[in-house]
Amino acid sequence: METPPILETAAFRAELQPDRGTNGGYSLVIDDVTQSHVNPDDPRDLQLPYVRRIAAVLATLPGESPAVLHLGAGALTLPRYMHALHPASRQRVVELYPELLAFVTTHVPLPPDAPIELAIGDARDEVQRLAGDGDDQWDLVLVDVFSGGAVPRHVTTIEFFTELVSLLSPGGVLIVNCLNGAEPQVTGDTLAAVLELLPEVLVIGSEAVLRRVAPGNTIIVASRHPLDPESVAQWLSTDPLSVATGATVVDGPALEELAGTVRHDPR
Repeated sequence: METPPILETAAFRAELQPDRGTNGGYSLVIDDVTQSHVNPDDPRDLQLPYVRRIAAVLATLPGESPAVLHLGAGALTLPRYMHALHPASRQRVVELYPELLAFVTTHVPLPPDAPIELAIGDARDEVQRLAGDGDDQWDLVLVDVFSGGAVPRHVTTIEFFTELVSLLSPGGVLIVNCLNGAEPQVTGDTLAAVLELLPEVLVIGSEAVLRRVAPGNTIIVASRHPLDPESVAQWLSTDPLSVATGATVVDGPALEELAGTVRHDPR
């Protein structure tokens, strides 16, 4: 069996474990938690349920070659997937830990022709910088930021999402991956902030996770323009892994029940 590459830092321990998926590839495991899975031979091979839920949303979005901003890199699964779907798409990936980004790209390199820019920095700081510049807009913004298995609180506030929304193009879509773990209220806080700022919102998750009685991922999708929850639900209903994990789509008035009080930056 292939020995997995290991990265030891003061902040975390990461492994790229081979052959964890049904079709091969590598799972990025950080502090014994599977963070993402990537198949360099087939970037469209998405093994984790939360990534497939994001793929269901991407399948319903119009347009070609969207400009995509990724906050959080992981194993660069979604940038690779977007490149496979839209080879000409401009993408920028922001990752806090340079050693993690170097570890992943050394052992599982990106396609050499992919127009994917890699940047090192804190997601909040990068969003503030881009919002301050005021001359860069993105058709798709994907937020997948975790630290120690939790979502950092400074990327769940109304102030953060106000800056983030300013980066969206007129028809742009925001997708946020939340984790209901030790702090299940984080998803409610994030949803409340997004509902305050954008008129069209839907949520994807299992019923147990949405009721906050089980840990797991919740995907929040938002835009200024109408989304297509029926098409997202149809995609999920034909995907065996999504069916097996009980993915459901929630929109409309039911979202208010899932949201908490809007969280502000501490003063």
